[in-house]
Amino acid sequence: MTRGALLFAFNSPKYDYYAMAEATAKRINHVLDLPVTVVTNQESIPQNPKYLFDKVIVTTADKSNKRDWGMWINKGRYQAFEFSSYDETLLLDTDYLVNSSTLLQTFDLPTDFCCHDTTSFLMYPDAVQEVLSVYSFNTLWATVVNFKKTKRTEQIFGCLEMVQKNFEHYANIHGFIHNTFRNDYALTLALRIVNGHTVDNADVIPWNLLHSGTKNIHLYANNDSDINTEYTVLFDNWSRGKLRKEYMIIKDTDVHIMNKDNFLELI
Repeated sequence: MTRGALLFAFNSPKYDYYAMAEATAKRINHVLDLPVTVVTNQESIPQNPKYLFDKVIVTTADKSNKRDWGMWINKGRYQAFEFSSYDETLLLDTDYLVNSSTLLQTFDLPTDFCCHDTTSFLMYPDAVQEVLSVYSFNTLWATVVNFKKTKRTEQIFGCLEMVQKNFEHYANIHGFIHNTFRNDYALTLALRIVNGHTVDNADVIPWNLLHSGTKNIHLYANNDSDINTEYTVLFDNWSRGKLRKEYMIIKDTDVHIMNKDNFLELI
């Protein structure tokens, strides 16, 4: 059985996702000892790549999605099943800081597909869980997915494609805003549909997805080594109109760095 990691990396006018993928792939190699495939488009590949991926898959980027800061090329994740050449695949966002061997445990879970259903935040351990809308389900997360090449997972990714292509329709049914496509929402719906409109706890990674938030919080590497495992977290806490700086140290802890400017600073 072959195991490997898969990253999708399409540069936008604001962010260099290919550079993020290179940095994340190095950490996957070093910490998890897994090969890494990247899915990208030709214009995102630099003239002098700094990293040699196990495999580079060049495809056409769907540039129709947008966020408040501009173009966000995140569609097409349903192609992961087709593009992965591994029997067992770890599918990650490029801004996920692999800082421990914890993700290797996802290969041993008793399921052919798993993802996170709960989150926590650095400095906000008791954050409220996100829902699709007040009328609908708790959100699943596409940040970390592990899947095996089975008929069921093929159906999950096929259903993910269907939801993406009919995102406005599902948004109308479940009462969420459809202007920006999110893989998290599409995955939430696709996995429920394949499971007979239920939640199968076997498909849930049994620990929280840890986020570093987009505002007021930054991570700083504590040394100059190429692969850091220890970081200082700085949190700007405004209380009663005054700024209070709070610090914590994290070590050997995986973090999804939602502040992409901060992630690019780190790498």
